[in-house]
Amino acid sequence: MEYRTLGSSDLRVAAIGLGTLPFAGGYGPLDDQAARVTLRRALDCGINFIDTSDNYGGGEVEKLVGQALAGRRSEAIVATKGGTALDAQGRVTNDARAETIVRAAEESLRRLGTDWIDLYQVHLPDPATPVAETVGALERLVKQGKVRYVGLSNFWEDDLRRWWAVGSAIANQLPYNFLHRDIEGGLLSLCREQGMGIIAYQPLLFGLFAGKLGPPESLHDQDHRKSYPGFGDLVRATEVLRARLAALAREWGLTPAQLALRWAISRPGVTCAIPGAKRPEQAEENARAGERAFTREELREIDRILAEHRVSPVRAFPCPVDAVVEGPHGRYAVLRRGIKVRVPHGVEAGDTVDMDIVTGGISEEGADGLVGGR
Repeated sequence: MEYRTLGSSDLRVAAIGLGTLPFAGGYGPLDDQAARVTLRRALDCGINFIDTSDNYGGGEVEKLVGQALAGRRSEAIVATKGGTALDAQGRVTNDARAETIVRAAEESLRRLGTDWIDLYQVHLPDPATPVAETVGALERLVKQGKVRYVGLSNFWEDDLRRWWAVGSAIANQLPYNFLHRDIEGGLLSLCREQGMGIIAYQPLLFGLFAGKLGPPESLHDQDHRKSYPGFGDLVRATEVLRARLAALAREWGLTPAQLALRWAISRPGVTCAIPGAKRPEQAEENARAGERAFTREELREIDRILAEHRVSPVRAFPCPVDAVVEGPHGRYAVLRRGIKVRVPHGVEAGDTVDMDIVTGGISEEGADGLVGGR
């Protein structure tokens, strides 16, 4: 396993980490014991970076991580995310107020069964809260020794610049895979200039590039991919591309998943990728992708195939607007699903907006590109 320094910290993380969202059952049922065994096997394989969140399974996944790490806490770099509390209507929302962040961190510590969190990440930007308030709360947690380092998640250029104006962070967690390459538009180089590591999530795009996905109708009823916009169409549209990539993987002695993961960690500026795993053998397979990076020539061969079989996935997710408010960083909407996001002028309560499922930005006719995203 290759190990890398995460941003400007002293954390040495495996190039392939472990994302724990599958432990919440979003990819079909998974019993707790299987999750614990998978996590421990990941540690055995050299995967020392474990990423979770307080909203995975309503906090139950953090408990599983804590149980799995019992007696092995020193072997792991534990990263969790906060700032996605339940609002008055019981919906998950982005809430980065100081009291919310402090309470969430304390609860995560309790569920994880640990005295410290190595990397505490703000899960989503909160347009309703001044950035300085969130920064101050996190800095206090660091001074108290409860958090070692601060990280961000889903922060694109505008939100990053607001954050850097008053605080610092060592890492930014963003979606990155063969089809979602938005961070290459300038964000990668911007983070590198600021000494910020990039943690790539969804590197297999919900298992699409793992080489084992059956037809969409074969997915379990509880599998959240059934509600992902256009996922079934995407499976069909990428059939030829996935076949070409699988052939290349075989030629190079890799599995399709290893090809996709090694490609992600080989891009300049990407520190690590955090694929999920439901079984120990999946963790083992993923770990082998982190043994080295691809050469420039190998990357060019993969990119040639991607260019020859270009796919444009559906990214617009229609979201009704419940309210529009003037916040500390401009107008924002409270969407029906509970999330808050900046919106352009002209959007009002009762409208329906298209949210980009990759960047979180809102695209409106007449607006200059995305608002609140790239």
